[in-house]
Amino acid sequence: MPRTRNIVGLDLGTRNVRAVWMQMHGNTPRVVRVEALALPLDAPDAPQLIRTWLDKVGLSNSFCAIALSGGNTIFQPGRIPQADPRTPQQAAVMDLLQFNEMAGDSMRYAVHASTTPAEPGHTLYLLAMARPMVIERMMQAAHLLSLRPADLVPAAVALFNALEPLAGPHAQPWVYLDIGHQQTDMAIGLPTGLLFARSVPFGGRTFTEAVAQVSKLNPVQAEARKHGEGGLDDPTLGAALTATTDRWIAQINSCLGVYRSQFNGSAFAPSQIVLAGGGARLRGLAAHLAVQTRLPVILAVNLPGAAASPDVARWLGSAEIANGLAATALEAAPAHLSLLPEKLRDELVFKEKKGYWIATAIFGAMALGLFTVYGLSVLRHDRANIQAERERLRKCEGIVKQIKEIRERCDQIRSRGTPVTRILTGGPLARETLTLVANSIQTTDWITLFCDEASYLPPAPPAPLQKEPPKRSPFALFRDLRAGARPPVAPPPPAPTTLSGSTRPVFILEGYTPDPSLASVRELLARLRTAARIAKADLLADDRVLAPHALSAAEAALLPPYRRFVIQLEVNTP
Repeated sequence: MPRTRNIVGLDLGTRNVRAVWMQMHGNTPRVVRVEALALPLDAPDAPQLIRTWLDKVGLSNSFCAIALSGGNTIFQPGRIPQADPRTPQQAAVMDLLQFNEMAGDSMRYAVHASTTPAEPGHTLYLLAMARPMVIERMMQAAHLLSLRPADLVPAAVALFNALEPLAGPHAQPWVYLDIGHQQTDMAIGLPTGLLFARSVPFGGRTFTEAVAQVSKLNPVQAEARKHGEGGLDDPTLGAALTATTDRWIAQINSCLGVYRSQFNGSAFAPSQIVLAGGGARLRGLAAHLAVQTRLPVILAVNLPGAAASPDVARWLGSAEIANGLAATALEAAPAHLSLLPEKLRDELVFKEKKGYWIATAIFGAMALGLFTVYGLSVLRHDRANIQAERERLRKCEGIVKQIKEIRERCDQIRSRGTPVTRILTGGPLARETLTLVANSIQTTDWITLFCDEASYLPPAPPAPLQKEPPKRSPFALFRDLRAGARPPVAPPPPAPTTLSGSTRPVFILEGYTPDPSLASVRELLARLRTAARIAKADLLADDRVLAPHALSAAEAALLPPYRRFVIQLEVNTP
């Protein structure tokens, strides 16, 4: 997927500057505008002229795809067998290490991989390298022209990407030659990708110099005559131009020889030569080249796909390199090789996506503000709820305190009313029991005390207050798990407050009898046991009888020798 949807390809030549505006319409690139500037020969103020023209056409401070000249680029083809697990990038890095050792510098590189039916299962790749100093010099030149590089593409790669889509289907490689003013760029490839690229430092300027030497004209007049009446068939200039063409063809054949040494076999043999650039218009050049190379030669304007699109006529024949630069930058070309530094690519992405990022930042700020306002509102609402909860808890604490005070007051009233309740509920039963005792006792015996068991017993001492156990620290568990530690023992249940432990009303009967054998008392017990109201009647053991409390010790000593007895009566309730 391309980094951008529209770009300008800018070919900064020695004699001409050409710009092609290209946009993506779906997945198809479309040329929307073409501009060109013709520069005078050896103009000393060429940078200023280019800067003025760029400002005029609206390219000042704009992103453009520019070309890296073939003389500053090194190409190295290679192949990876089917059994080789390396990727094209890994294989190219190994080749790059060898070039770095020879060049004594860390070369910047890019790799293009492709496949071909001629070698099924093999991966072909083309490694493009350039010195960092050359790339920096190109970046500085672009900066002086107020340009912002969006891509840096070798000129031969741009030539292939411009013309290969117009070549139509072909099974064998085609040779593309762009004859510029100072050099000739060569690209050899198939529809599946670029196989080979070179640059020859021999261009149209050498042909112009040959015309100027023969005709004794200045360079400007020689250039005009070369493209006018001059040609290889011209009686006056033909010999000189033919000799110059032969030297140019010799260098082309040298590059083809290098290509054939890298790609053997008939499947990789070139089957067509395509000429482009200003030097290709030299009359008789294509025919002479066909004779010398024994290959058919056509001009770029005669390619099969030239008439298929209306956009092609706007740039074909003059702006092939600029068109290829734009197509490469849009990643809509057969081969993509870019030597642009990574930080400049990020700048292009930022420029293209700046609107989206600004919109995202605005929406993010709005969302952050909305969430902040919502958070403050929720915080204020929670604070009010917490305050209301505190008030409610404070009221609940007051209610609990009042309930505790009321409960304590009720317990106090209940404790004070217990004796009264006992008297009121046990009075009739005690009267009935006392009447029964009075009717059953001997006349010689008398009763000195009649009461309920609770009144007879002395009051129990108050239970000691138990202190609340101290709060355990988080490490109390480890202290409890020490060897010898015992679990807390529950306190023993309280002792019963009655002698008998019975749930029936129990009365204590205390009296005296003159019979030391207690025969009259036993008869009393026998008569009481026969009564329906009495559930149990028995004498208390001596260890359970309390000392007499009605008489003092001195008074008890003055009494005749009567024997004291204490009877415990359990009474059935009605």
